Amino acid sequence: MNPGNITNLENLRLAQPIRADLEDFLSQIISFYQTDLLSIMAFGSCVTGDFCERSSDINLLVIYSDLNMVSLSKVAELAKKWLAKRDFAPRFLSRRNLVSSARYFPLDMLEMKDAHQVLYGADLLAEIPVSARDLHWQLAHEIKAMRMRIKQQFWRTSGDEFRMRRVLLERFTSLVHLTRAVLFLLKLAPPVDHRGIMKLAVTHLKINPAYVDNLFQLKNMQIQARRENLLQFFTDTMETIRIVDTQVDALAEANVA
Repeated sequence: MNPGNITNLENLRLAQPIRADLEDFLSQIISFYQTDLLSIMAFGSCVTGDFCERSSDINLLVIYSDLNMVSLSKVAELAKKWLAKRDFAPRFLSRRNLVSSARYFPLDMLEMKDAHQVLYGADLLAEIPVSARDLHWQLAHEIKAMRMRIKQQFWRTSGDEFRMRRVLLERFTSLVHLTRAVLFLLKLAPPVDHRGIMKLAVTHLKINPAYVDNLFQLKNMQIQARRENLLQFFTDTMETIRIVDTQVDALAEANVA
């Protein structure tokens, strides 16, 4: 079922059965709310090429001219039914909420602006600016919070290989996003795919390439790391966080100067 105005599905890095289900899901949303619906955009791994069917969500931004709880309750039922079949992860926002939130979530906004596909309606992300100052503030907050938490997460999970692996992969994914923001602020025009980002970071930030390779292999289940390997990966993660944090501080000093 396609009302004829869904576009760019072929540009998403998804297998055909997933793409067909997504088209059906979008068609139902459009048929419910075509009057108030302004835009549906896909972003994240299904656009960058980092999508993994076992673990990735299909991130969608659904924008309305106005949105109240009554309207949201209707589409929530639809989303809930589909969630049992596919990992569709729609964010429902009004246009006003999207614009007003941009200042407070510049990291998310930067990633969505640089890697999205318009599936229906207007490209509302294109018109939203990202402030370098706001981006640096959130970046500094996120990397310093990560640096404070990582040792606590280590001792809480030490000895449990499954939990250690999960924390390492969660931190690595977050580090990729934060590292891309650093590269952006350094005006290095970072790519949107995770491997491309970290390749650039190895060159310009001197991040350990062995750590990057190991974590990608761990993420893709190409290695079965044991406790001694995971201990080393935690050490390498802590060092990578320190490197990124140091660069964030250097950016702040450069702006002051």
